[in-house]
Amino acid sequence: MAAESLDTEPVDDPRAAVRERIVRGARVELAERGFAVRVEDVAAAAGVSRRTVFRYFETRESLLAAALQDSMRSYGDHVPRPEPDVELEQWLRVALVAVHRMNAQHGRVYFELASGTDFDGQLGDIARARRAARAELVHRFTDTAWRLAGGTVDPPRWLHDAVAVSLSAFATEALGPDFGRSPEEVGESMALSLAHAVRGAVAEGSGGGADPARGRGSNRSRLRSRRRQSS
Repeated sequence: MAAESLDTEPVDDPRAAVRERIVRGARVELAERGFAVRVEDVAAAAGVSRRTVFRYFETRESLLAAALQDSMRSYGDHVPRPEPDVELEQWLRVALVAVHRMNAQHGRVYFELASGTDFDGQLGDIARARRAARAELVHRFTDTAWRLAGGTVDPPRWLHDAVAVSLSAFATEALGPDFGRSPEEVGESMALSLAHAVRGAVAEGSGGGADPARGRGSNRSRLRSRRRQSS
């Protein structure tokens, strides 16, 4: 996965600039090493001493929590909202390419955060906040796609699940190393499959938490009825 950059906007306050550089260094190392990262790794990435890191952060946990919180804030800010009159397919492509680029940049640590491991203390707070933010993103993304496709009732629950998978770091990871896909290619593939899912759901008129298995049963009933009529 691609590493994050240490390039930042200039900061007038020297102490704030050093803190920002340490946080950015932590983000770079978390993306590369996950929770195995050491304070020494962060100090080296930020170009400061280990002692300087602890002048700004009392513990390793508080350092990692600050970096993850900063990372989550930037994630939400970079998921594009649709422009007026944009087509569903166009927006999905732009949005999902952006999402999978960010998944790749955030790297290993986001994969570990989503693994279901129980975290304590500040990292536990971050893990819970990430889950809540992800649920809100999936809900908003699904509603936006549904509206762009012309859906009127509430989208079905299975479509929320499809969106969650399409946005996930697991999709980035599964199609990246194993199949040699770039984040852009992953985003484009997810956009195509999700567009078909959304258009199909709207065409079928499913919504309000409809069960896709029930829809398949209805389709089979209609098929049997046509066969009886034609015999």
